[in-house]
Amino acid sequence: KKILLFAAAALSFAGCAEDAPTPGPAGDAGKFAEMSVPSSFGWKTTASVACNFTAPQPTRVYVAAGQEAEPFASFMVGGDADPVKLDVPAATRTLYVSCRTESGVSPQVAVPVTSDGAFCSLDPKAASGTRAGIGNDDEASVDEGLIYIPARRNGWGTLMFEDLWPAYGDFDFNDFVVNYKIQLYMQNKNKVNAMLIGVRVKAVGGSIPYDLCLAMKGVKGGEIDEIEPYNSKNAPEAELVALNSPNYVKEPAVLKFLNIRENANRPAGAAYVNTEEGYEMPEDRLAEASFMVYFRNSIAIENVAFDTFDFFLTRDRESDGRRIEIHRGGFEPTPAATADYNALTGQSSYADKSGRFYYSNDGLVWAINIPFDIQHAYEKTDFLKAYPQMLEWAQSGGAVAQEWYLHGVEKHLVKAAVVEIATHDL
Repeated sequence: KKILLFAAAALSFAGCAEDAPTPGPAGDAGKFAEMSVPSSFGWKTTASVACNFTAPQPTRVYVAAGQEAEPFASFMVGGDADPVKLDVPAATRTLYVSCRTESGVSPQVAVPVTSDGAFCSLDPKAASGTRAGIGNDDEASVDEGLIYIPARRNGWGTLMFEDLWPAYGDFDFNDFVVNYKIQLYMQNKNKVNAMLIGVRVKAVGGSIPYDLCLAMKGVKGGEIDEIEPYNSKNAPEAELVALNSPNYVKEPAVLKFLNIRENANRPAGAAYVNTEEGYEMPEDRLAEASFMVYFRNSIAIENVAFDTFDFFLTRDRESDGRRIEIHRGGFEPTPAATADYNALTGQSSYADKSGRFYYSNDGLVWAINIPFDIQHAYEKTDFLKAYPQMLEWAQSGGAVAQEWYLHGVEKHLVKAAVVEIATHDL
């Protein structure tokens, strides 16, 4: 089983580059800390789409984000296979769906995405031919149940953190910037056996020594069977360790990435990693590591949806021993940090005290997720100067300017970053 998984992983973690979008006009969007956002705004750049696909017999389907693009998801429809929801960029309006036939893979069908999901009826016996881009010689990646997160074959997502929670900082969102990619491996009932997770530290613009963690809200600590290094680059001592006891199953699994924060390639004279003008780092000098995570038993696919992946920063403060965690808005602290979260929130003039975890009393956040690899801002650059369209998006509650992150202002963005363009139909 592991050989097959690794064969698919080797195909999918190969590098690829995409053209960058043209930077937008400079504009003046004001300051992040002064934004007025709806109280219900969740800062989500992605949406969960229910795949309401039907077929007269059990059928393997392939879902792509763009016409003729490689599929980012392959799973079974019909029989006793579990239903699937896919996490896609919020601006996605169309998915491109094909299925396995007796003679290959059918041509794609454009399937609209609505608030109720994506609806498609497939008949593998009525379809024929092999679509370009999916060949019968690629069985490991095509006929293995596989879902990519973010929703692009071999694409990176981006997590950006401010590190002064529960206080406000400079809101340049470059204190810790990390790319991520996840691949979920499934059996024929669409239950997940293993995942491949990769991270790449894009920037560290803060001096506070936080570590990156991942809490898997749908997976218990005891359900992690084994973690194996897959590969690394500029991070020879990188590790991924489970913080839960293997026999302790009452709490979500918490994984910690070790030895990825520091980068020996940082240019001499730089105070931080890849955030200062004149000290930019080329992509091949960034620290990168990936790991295979095997589950003790198959996991229901809804329990490893992206909404259940809680990437966060953690440290134990030397001055008083308090456990400080910084999560995206809406994710609660881990049990080890709950008491300290409550104490620090109570003392803060910024943190929301109504029960909304990791929101400020103005509805702002200290961490954001982007389903693409985007450029980060230079040191001390307010994020709204780097991405002015974010203001319209946030103040509308996410209703407009949903792809604000593809329209950065070049002079405010670190030049060495590679930006991916959207491949879905808008």
